[in-house]
Amino acid sequence: MPLHDEILSTPADVQAESPLFAVLPAEVRSSIFSLALTDYPDPTPENQYAAETCYTRPHYFAPRKTDTALLRTCRAAYAECWFLPFMLQEQAHWLTAQDRAPPEYRVHVSGETLRDRLQQIQEQRADGEIVEIEGLRVFAQMYKLEGGSLARLLGTPGLHPRRLTLTIRHADWWYWENDHPLRFEAKWIAAVCDVLPSSVREFCIELESLERKKDQVDSIAKQMREKWFFKRTDGAALFPDVTGGNVEVSRWSGTSTWHGQTWTRDESAPGRIDYYVVCVPFRLQHAVERKGGAVSDEAVRAASGNVFDARRMRLYTTKTTSTVASTAASAPVPQA
Repeated sequence: MPLHDEILSTPADVQAESPLFAVLPAEVRSSIFSLALTDYPDPTPENQYAAETCYTRPHYFAPRKTDTALLRTCRAAYAECWFLPFMLQEQAHWLTAQDRAPPEYRVHVSGETLRDRLQQIQEQRADGEIVEIEGLRVFAQMYKLEGGSLARLLGTPGLHPRRLTLTIRHADWWYWENDHPLRFEAKWIAAVCDVLPSSVREFCIELESLERKKDQVDSIAKQMREKWFFKRTDGAALFPDVTGGNVEVSRWSGTSTWHGQTWTRDESAPGRIDYYVVCVPFRLQHAVERKGGAVSDEAVRAASGNVFDARRMRLYTTKTTSTVASTAASAPVPQA
C-alpha cells in the first residue's frame, strides 16, 4: 500500500493536548496551514532557468517549490491538509512546443499527470465536495490555442479553477519571426465555453509583444473588450470592462538571445528586448459594474443569443508607425 494511503487509512490520535487542534477552530487552522504550504520560486542558484530562453520571465525564473515539513509532523495534520499544496499552487501549463516550456514540464504527459492528481484528491475527499484550485495559468502558442488545446485542458475531469489566466507571449503570436501585424482569431472560444467550469470567477487574457508594438497590443485589447465574452458551463457569462478601467499594463525587459539566436531586429538596446503587456480580465457583469465599469452591448447581445461568430470576433491590426521595419541584415533566420 502506498504510504499516502496507509497514513489516511489509520485514524489519527486524539489531539486533546494540542492547542492547534483542541483550541483553534478549523477555519483558523486552515489559514495557518495555507500560509505554511503556499509555494514559491526555488531560490537555489543551480535551479534557476537560463536567461536565454523564451519561458524565463517575471515570476517564472525557477521551478516552484513547496515546503512540506508540516505534512510530516503528525497524522492529524497530514489528513487535514495533504491536498493543500496542489490546491494552493497556481497550476501552470504550457500549450506549446517542448522547447517553449521549462525543462521540468513535459508537454505531452502533463495532461495525464494533472488528471491523475485531481482524481486522487477527489476520491479521498470524504465529504465528496468539489475541489477548487486557486489558479490555472496557461501559456499558449497560437497554433495550439486554435487547435483546441485549451479546451482539452479545461475539460480535464475534476479541474475547477477559480481564476484562469491565458498568456500570449511575444513569440506565441502568428509569424512573429517575420514581424507580422498582430492578430487574434476567435474560432477556439466556443469550444472553451463548452467546458469552462462554473468555478471560474475571473478569466484574464495577457497580451504581450514588443514595446514598439504597443499600439498594436492596445488595439487588440480594445477590440477584445468590445467583442469578446466567455460563457461558463452553468450559462453565466464573463465580460471585460469595455471602458478599459480595469485593464492592467506592465512592462519588463529580457535578453534578445533565445536558443542560440540573437534577435537584433527587436532590440531596444544591445542585448535587450523591452516588452509591453496588457491584461484584460473577464468577470461576471455585476462584478464589472460594481467596480464602476460597463460591458459592451455587442458582447451582451451575442452572449444572450449564445452566438459565437468567429469572423466578427476576430481581432486584427495593421502595421503602424510604431513598428520599426526590419532589414535582412539585422533579422536572424527564424527557427522552424
